Amino acid sequence: MDRGPVRAMAAAGALALAMTLVGAAGAPPGEAAAPDRRSVPPDTPSEDAATFLGLPAATEYRCTVSEILEPSCGVWWGASPYENRVEQLEQAADRDMDIVYTWRGIDQADIPGRRERSMAAEGKFVHTNIEARRFTRPGHPAVSYASIADGEFDEQLRSQARGIAELGVPYFVTFDHEADANRRYNKRGTPEEFVASWRHIVDLYRAEGADNAIWVWNVTGWEANLDRLPGLWPGNDYVDWISWEAYNMSTCDAQPNWTETHSFEEALRPAYDWIQTEGPAHGIDPDKPVMIGEMGTTDIGPRETLEWYSEIPDVLRRYERVRAVKMWDNELTPGCDFRIGANEYAQRGFQLAGQDPYVRLPERVRRLAEDAARRD
Repeated sequence: MDRGPVRAMAAAGALALAMTLVGAAGAPPGEAAAPDRRSVPPDTPSEDAATFLGLPAATEYRCTVSEILEPSCGVWWGASPYENRVEQLEQAADRDMDIVYTWRGIDQADIPGRRERSMAAEGKFVHTNIEARRFTRPGHPAVSYASIADGEFDEQLRSQARGIAELGVPYFVTFDHEADANRRYNKRGTPEEFVASWRHIVDLYRAEGADNAIWVWNVTGWEANLDRLPGLWPGNDYVDWISWEAYNMSTCDAQPNWTETHSFEEALRPAYDWIQTEGPAHGIDPDKPVMIGEMGTTDIGPRETLEWYSEIPDVLRRYERVRAVKMWDNELTPGCDFRIGANEYAQRGFQLAGQDPYVRLPERVRRLAEDAARRD
């Protein structure tokens, strides 16, 4: 199937570049990891980085950034920032976000809007979740999947597609995230109707020339919901990245039945293992890149909260298909707060994690991704 000009770049070498990236992505495959990677500056010359890590100088391996923005040498780091204020989050995190999550409605024609365009101009990757809800109406009421598949919102969707195409840079798009969640599953339509609406949107975007749209299928990843995933799968030709959440919600007053504390790895693992072992039987390609669409923990104590975040890069090194992670910097209720700025230990842990070379890819790697938009 012709995937458009951006995806066609894979044939030209998937934006491959032989680079000396010890300092950018930790030890090459097969090498032991060093204990103090976090303090290696992201653009440290390779020989200095190798010396710091105790590895042979000028250790090289090939790093690529694919046509769908999958890096082979680390993980993109991002967030859904509190009150859309990414600058405030970046100041607290002491680094820029690679990806910023935005939330829009199916009835909004102005996607990308001013904010998304501004962030793209700054070099950030934008990921927009398009909800099956009317954001132009009070209360953002839900709409049915059937109405979307039947073309009720085609005018708005075509406008979105043209806007993304005109932006001229790779742009992550999700339709109605967490369709497997109890509050949504079989509420806006059947799984079959979700799939039909997803495919309708993708086909429409492609017809309007939005080949730079990168399609991210997002689910909760909760173990109890895994048996719902096969029916919600749109098909390999309609999905570029697979995404789910990795939360700990113990102590959250909005989740009274959540009694155990889950580490980041424990939250990530069930869906990862399911995709790798059960996915192929349901037509899901386990080699697609994975994005942790949202993650975070409630306050579980000073040391525990700090470690929950600071251990993330080492966990990611053990799950090679994960190539992007986004923090959900927000709150459900005053007793269920995930905001980095509201907890000094969460902030410090997030800072430590964000400085790790594995999730702080250097500028030269980003330039590979930006080149994708300019090649035909």
